[in-house]
Amino acid sequence: MATVMSDDRIRDFDPITFSVIRNRFEAIGQEMTLAMEQTAWTSVIALARDYSCMIYDAHDSGPRQVTMAECLPIHCNSIRTLLMEVVRVFADDIHDGDVFMANDPYRGNTHIPDLVTAMPVFVDGVQVFWTVARGHQLDCGAAEASSIVPAARSIFQEGIVIPPIKIIDRGRERHDIIALYLANVRYRDALHGDLRAQLGACGVARKGLVELCAQYGREEVMRYSDGLMDYADHRASESFRAIPDGVFEGTTWTDTDGNGAVDIPITARVEKRGADMRVYYDGGPPSTGSFNGTYAVIQATATIPFLYYIDSDIPHNHGVLKHVVADARPGSICLGVWPAAVGGATTNPADSMHDVINVAMAAAIPDRVPAGSCHAGHMPNFCGIDARNARAWGCMLFNGMGGGGAAKGADGWPLIGTIAGMGGLTSASIEEVELLYPLRIDYNEITTDSMGLGEWIGGPGLRTCYRPIAGSMEAVSFGGGSRNPPHGVAGGTRSPGGGIYIEHADGTRTFTSVAGQTLVRPGESWTSYSSGGGGWGNPVHRDAELVRRNVRDGWLSRERAREICGVVLNDDFEMTVNVEATRALREELAKIERPLVDPTSPGAGTWIPEHLRPGDRFIEAPTIAEHFAEAAAHE
Repeated sequence: MATVMSDDRIRDFDPITFSVIRNRFEAIGQEMTLAMEQTAWTSVIALARDYSCMIYDAHDSGPRQVTMAECLPIHCNSIRTLLMEVVRVFADDIHDGDVFMANDPYRGNTHIPDLVTAMPVFVDGVQVFWTVARGHQLDCGAAEASSIVPAARSIFQEGIVIPPIKIIDRGRERHDIIALYLANVRYRDALHGDLRAQLGACGVARKGLVELCAQYGREEVMRYSDGLMDYADHRASESFRAIPDGVFEGTTWTDTDGNGAVDIPITARVEKRGADMRVYYDGGPPSTGSFNGTYAVIQATATIPFLYYIDSDIPHNHGVLKHVVADARPGSICLGVWPAAVGGATTNPADSMHDVINVAMAAAIPDRVPAGSCHAGHMPNFCGIDARNARAWGCMLFNGMGGGGAAKGADGWPLIGTIAGMGGLTSASIEEVELLYPLRIDYNEITTDSMGLGEWIGGPGLRTCYRPIAGSMEAVSFGGGSRNPPHGVAGGTRSPGGGIYIEHADGTRTFTSVAGQTLVRPGESWTSYSSGGGGWGNPVHRDAELVRRNVRDGWLSRERAREICGVVLNDDFEMTVNVEATRALREELAKIERPLVDPTSPGAGTWIPEHLRPGDRFIEAPTIAEHFAEAAAHE
């Protein structure tokens, strides 16, 4: 018999049954995930996978995460705040056959675009689980045709707000509620299809859980569910206790608030005692645009780093998540106060609040803290009117995702996307995109010298170019990492950052911050250079053969290999390492004192000033009105 320990009791479980039930939970979550992805209608869910599926229990203390599938941590680690609100509002009015829907960021949700459907699961007349799906909506009925409006001044400009409501009541669909929702959004057929996909996914998981309880018995399944949380609690506690106790503080900066303010500070204070962490966020003044955090987002961003400080085989359930508690100063950029706009909560502020935990913890556990990853922003909303048939179209594509941060013993991953997603988002098939939408992708490729360097290097950024082929298109981006690029750790260097520009028919280019709205006319193109991840460790300690391979593969230039890593390559076909010249150069470069975290001040990004040419211009946080004026100037 295997023994699973918790703080207050020891339970005995059959190890085979324990493993089978654990994997059944995970398999049901995967079935739920596949059902949603394969039946969704819009690009953001079906192609880019900006959705998550979870199973929670119905514990008396509040719903607790049982399992998350291969989804997005910012979704899964924050859903409890919304389920708690559903339970609070409906209390004794939760019945078999009900389904609840909500997207209100001031009632426990992340931001308006993340629509949640939650289905209670009853067995023998007793609620035992919740099946929950959260999907990013392509449109929310906002002032602009985008799921996020960077320049929104209040939540009233961000779309329809839905507090927890029933859309299915004891098996009876509320057609009036669904009609009300669809009447307030663009692309109604597509969004109706996505809603059906979410409901279907919840139903698939419900069926699997009921069958599991029929096989093992309701009480036994719940006992093993509790045991899984105890197991995760015990394993996580051991790992967390290995982190030194203390108070750790860090500061980072977010690029923009969506309305012109730049280099906004975000700070974190982490109080570590035993196996528990308390995180308190603070920062600059509230964003006048949509980049304000929400309570659900701060819960997720505080927990995500601690999940990868521990062993990867520990189940990511409530037994782990309960060890991290987060709060923030209301009215700061970290925690918006109603009616502040919060549509960008999961992008700029979330990325920075995640980063600042790693910056703070670098002083305590540098060997376990990764460098900074690409921020959101190179995953645009495109929309327009197809000139061939006069139909409105829209899509959200993540093909420009940048690289992840390096860590001790591992280079950063390419295509990590956004820190909030941690690799869970996907790059769509170019052929499929061009078949479905009136645009062309000219190139989608790794960019040389786009990452931070170190003993372990960050994942590379991408260069991606989109071109409208049937009329103009609007492009909305929401993110950062241009002015304040992903940081390096333990002597590793920061990423150079990235940027966005419109190339006009006359060859001039208009550069913009990585948050804003732009107009792309026929004959023009929208190009993004996403940032690579930061480096870990002193670059002169990187294996010279790995540096040679990076140069050969086009990830790294000869110049940076020499100047930063101290590796001198011969001019032969194989680009062999000049051992003696490399040794001498590295001895000199090793004398340079490198900070624990790089950069140490705001506005360190170099990409835009390095790429501006005579005749180019730059606009900070552009709006559509500005770009109509910009477009007129090029007619």
